[in-house]
Amino acid sequence: MSKRYDLRSQDDLDGSAYTALPGTSSGEFVPHNMTPLKLQLAPGREIPGCHPSRWVYELINNDFTTCDLFERAQRAKLDVPFAWQHPHRLVICGNQSFSSSSIWEASTVCLDCHFHFVIRTTWDDTLLGGLCDHNHNEPKWPLRDAQFPWHHLVWVGSDSEINVNAESSKYYPLLARERFICSAPPCTFQLTLEVSKPRMPVEWINLLQDRETILEILHAAKADDPERYEAATDDWAGQAPMNLNTYLKNILEVSDHENVRSISKRNKRFAVLFGQRCHSIFQGLEWTETFNTINGVDEGCFTPSAPAPPGGPNGTTELNTYRAYLEDVRSEIECLIHKQQNTAQFFHPHIYQQLKCTEVPNLQDNALVNIQRYKLLGVLPNQQKEIVVNAYKRQWDLLPNKRRELIEALVGIANDLNDEQLSDYAMTQSSVFESQLQRQSSGDDDGIVSQALTFLGLQPPNNYKADALVQAFRQKLAKDPDAATTARSMLQLIAQAATDETYQATLLMETEAKMSLGTSKVVLGLVGSSGFGPDALDAAKAKVESSKSKEAKITYLDAMEAIADHTNATDLKWTINEMRQQNGIPIPDGNAGSSSHISRSVNYELPVGLENIGNTCYLNSLLQYLFTVKPVREIALNYESFKLDLNDESIKARLLGGNKMQMDRGEAVVAQAFAQELSDLFANLQTSDKVATRPSQRLANAVLLSTHTLLKDPKQTTESSAAPKPPPLPARPSPAPPKNPLEDIEMVDASEVTFPDTLETASTGSSRTLVDAPDEDSDRSYEKVEESSASTDAQVIDSVIEVEDPEASPENYGTESKDSEVMITLNSNQTERIPEQTLDAKMVDVDDTQTVDQKVLTALEHQKRSSGTDQQDVEEVMGSILNRLQAAIRPTSTDGSTGIQLEKIMETFFVTTVNYTKKFDEKNYQQEISFDRSITAFPAPEGPCSLYEALGRNFDQQIIEESKLSRYTAIKTLPPVLHVLIQRSQSMGSKNGNPVVIPETLYLDRYMDAPHDSPEFRQRVESWMIANRAADIKSQKAKLESNPSVFENFLNSYNPVEDDGPATSNGIQTRDPDASDTEERWDFDGPVEDDFLWVDAPTKEAPMVELLAKPEGADVVDAEVRDMMEGELQQREKDLSEYFSDLKNVPYRLHAVICHRGHLMSGHYWVWIHDFEQKVWRKYNDSNVETNKNTDEVLSSLSTSGEPYFLCYVRDSDKDEYVNVPKRHVPTPPPEAGESPESVEDGEVQTSAKGPSPVPEAVEEEDVLPPYREQAME
Repeated sequence: MSKRYDLRSQDDLDGSAYTALPGTSSGEFVPHNMTPLKLQLAPGREIPGCHPSRWVYELINNDFTTCDLFERAQRAKLDVPFAWQHPHRLVICGNQSFSSSSIWEASTVCLDCHFHFVIRTTWDDTLLGGLCDHNHNEPKWPLRDAQFPWHHLVWVGSDSEINVNAESSKYYPLLARERFICSAPPCTFQLTLEVSKPRMPVEWINLLQDRETILEILHAAKADDPERYEAATDDWAGQAPMNLNTYLKNILEVSDHENVRSISKRNKRFAVLFGQRCHSIFQGLEWTETFNTINGVDEGCFTPSAPAPPGGPNGTTELNTYRAYLEDVRSEIECLIHKQQNTAQFFHPHIYQQLKCTEVPNLQDNALVNIQRYKLLGVLPNQQKEIVVNAYKRQWDLLPNKRRELIEALVGIANDLNDEQLSDYAMTQSSVFESQLQRQSSGDDDGIVSQALTFLGLQPPNNYKADALVQAFRQKLAKDPDAATTARSMLQLIAQAATDETYQATLLMETEAKMSLGTSKVVLGLVGSSGFGPDALDAAKAKVESSKSKEAKITYLDAMEAIADHTNATDLKWTINEMRQQNGIPIPDGNAGSSSHISRSVNYELPVGLENIGNTCYLNSLLQYLFTVKPVREIALNYESFKLDLNDESIKARLLGGNKMQMDRGEAVVAQAFAQELSDLFANLQTSDKVATRPSQRLANAVLLSTHTLLKDPKQTTESSAAPKPPPLPARPSPAPPKNPLEDIEMVDASEVTFPDTLETASTGSSRTLVDAPDEDSDRSYEKVEESSASTDAQVIDSVIEVEDPEASPENYGTESKDSEVMITLNSNQTERIPEQTLDAKMVDVDDTQTVDQKVLTALEHQKRSSGTDQQDVEEVMGSILNRLQAAIRPTSTDGSTGIQLEKIMETFFVTTVNYTKKFDEKNYQQEISFDRSITAFPAPEGPCSLYEALGRNFDQQIIEESKLSRYTAIKTLPPVLHVLIQRSQSMGSKNGNPVVIPETLYLDRYMDAPHDSPEFRQRVESWMIANRAADIKSQKAKLESNPSVFENFLNSYNPVEDDGPATSNGIQTRDPDASDTEERWDFDGPVEDDFLWVDAPTKEAPMVELLAKPEGADVVDAEVRDMMEGELQQREKDLSEYFSDLKNVPYRLHAVICHRGHLMSGHYWVWIHDFEQKVWRKYNDSNVETNKNTDEVLSSLSTSGEPYFLCYVRDSDKDEYVNVPKRHVPTPPPEAGESPESVEDGEVQTSAKGPSPVPEAVEEEDVLPPYREQAME
């Protein structure tokens, strides 16, 4: 018997699932997790969805059932090289695809028409349990309402034509952006499809494939110069695409500008395959053309423009960049090659895999595909019955007015499949549906209860338990929050019609205006969560802000209010009331968080906290710290004494930072507005009689928004979205010298030009995280080239600096972008400097000062920043604050040698470092000086390390064998206040949470600059060698300790030699010298000839190793080796300890530590600040301030977690002059009735003779709730 018979009865197969229409099963709770796109599925908007397999089929075949993408394409007149109306064959495109814990993005191109399709899927990684098929369980028949084994994709709309046109460019000619969501209630899966035009015009393709013209040119060249073209064959006629592909591959693999190679126009292969007729291609690729006519022949060249390093997640290329454009062009060229060689590997299986579905074969000839019943259910012919029923249940919710048609389609598909179980299910559904319609029409009520049930998404009649009705009510509120009032009324009608008092009371409790905790959790998507922390608060705020109706906002705020009441979170209640006021919603009477009821005691011994005004915990932390830095506080509180005049002459003369960057009037206006707001805030921090004060929105906008954004037309401004790219690591200069060109490439030396950035576009040298940040955040260090102190000959260092590489690491640093001047490198010994100039076009007339001032001040008041969980990196925002302050004040002096304007900010915070580089065969170091606002420490890749070790990864010597270079960094001058960035972002977009042991006193002697012929430097070199040796031993010990059986397995691998093999030498089998090597493999990047840069190295057969007999006494040797390693390690560490024990002449004391908890892309910031006068640490957590007098306890906590992110040290001898924690002013109570002030001899007035005014009692820490501490809800 080959067929398996199912002996279960129909009742065994769960009869309730057969007899219940979708959504009416009792006892099954289904959470509703909302997303912004799901909100677009408004009630009354009936849009069918489909199974993912059908979605892929319709995409490939240009025939979406609901999305009108291809209909719009039919009407559009597209100038493209190939027709697009055909089944697409998609291949991967460039280095643009990636995946993370919440995003999957694939960039593809059609092999035939060269249209580009970017498929991006996202989901909420905090709600993974709600994703369809999250547990990968095999669906059981019959499918229940609470089962969601597959996604069901619904089109929710297209991006507006205005937005698409605004984003479309030569690099990314976007045509359409379509959005889809999974309609399963608990699923947060979303899909975005972007379609863009081919990058290569038809003219380019015709030129590349014009074999006849290429043959004519080749034959003519052979006739003119037969010796030179002796090896050329007619095969060259088809190799233009392969050659261009190789050119593009090489330029994409260039690591820096110095390695850019030019292509001579006289290169024999270039002259034949491309020549004058193809110059438009290289001009279109933005390669620089030079002309050099000799004897009537142009011997110039084309110099490629090196693209910036990949800046996307996980080291991928960002779309709409020059690098992405080159990759796209190369992908289209590869499509031409693939079609000739039939070697393409299609990407379709990966799309099916990501959408958790499978491809249905043999659909091209299946006439059922486009039959209406399959389109209506959104499935494909021959799909299994579970998929059909899943689609039926999803469409039932999406198309309530087509439920009869859905049942008819279900019956028809069951007949097509000839499946008995599916046919029974379909017929039962039809019977139940018809009977309920009859019951509804013949009921003894007036239909009100039936209407109420239908409104809540339930099928009449009311045979539901009270819990099922409550669950339906909660789901209705989550799905349709602006219908909360109506939903309460409907539930009240159902309750009034009930006869059971308990049943009625259960329903009426939910209809009260005060929302229950259970309902609030469903509305806010917190089902299954036991706490309400910062992330949950940010998500709730995002729901409020994204809601278009006031009713929906009230629903979300009521839900937050219920949680605040349950957890007794006073700060949360304040936040809710502020949000009510911001949205014009009255605060309910008696609300404990309303201003008339706030009775939170104020402890005047504690500093004033700062309220979070919308995802600004990082800004609050920095402001609290800077308030304790005396020079900053002096500038803010006495701003008129430092203020820069707002006239054209003063603004033009003001040069900022080491780069001596000019600023325009807009930047000056923003800076002064910020300084004035900071002055007001610092005054409030001194005098406020509240627990916390509120920073102004103007202040936050001035710091967190760029001047360019503020000057934009508000009508064209859109809120910036989160950019999940990880921050790049701070970098060193690239050590690699220019590589010599390969033979016969005929590359020529080309000038490399680096243009200066304006203040707006200057790249920051700091970490970059989380949201669109101000472009002028960083005063990137100035640099100058000096003659090494140990040098005997003058040297000129090329200042062509590469952009920061997001994949840089302590082992492979890039270089910060430094743009003080345009540098044109003429040759190795000659450098020409071009005066600074601004290349960006001005948005407004400089003379139109009123327009600029009005625009800036209006934008500061009304511009919206990014919301949700997006945050900005602390070091980045610190740079923005310091830059704003620098732009707001006059310089105090100017350095005569460099022209750098100095003021209190630079004198207080900026450190001078020197990057030294030397080739192995050279005696003298080359040096580059930079001026930075912080130094960087790199945590260990694994496990804890000391701050000294973390800084050593930045400052200590590194040997780069492949480049034959050594390099190190030293500190030339130190500021009174030193900032240390702990670089926790990693190249793969993750956070390095390994602890860094933070010392209370940091001695910086070991990193200070010293002459290379001095004893100090020689001792430092010796310490580097000792440290490297100790690190090697630790690494080897760690490997052995993590896997003790490694050595044992190694010994067991030995076997006695049983027979004589080929001659051996030291156990390595020799090969026959006459034996042929494995055939060399080359990809299609071009024939193996002298004109090409070879990319793929030939593979060679690995040598064979003969097994030897196990040596005697190996176990003893193993133990001895381990003892030797341990002994040497102890000695090396002792040597280092003795060396460093004498280097304690440059002490810095720890003053503040800014901490971050959460993921790289989101989380919460707070700051610990040490009060040297009172010898106490205080934790500033937004509006809450806590105290800890135990320094050891604080440092132990900070040194054993991955939370410290930004350290603030002050020179020990300068700490009293530069930092302190101001005491807040205690308000003097008014005199009691009957008392009068008494005069004293000096004419002053005292309030009473009874004694000093009492200071309110200190509030216990337990009495003060932190603002957003994780609040337990159960």
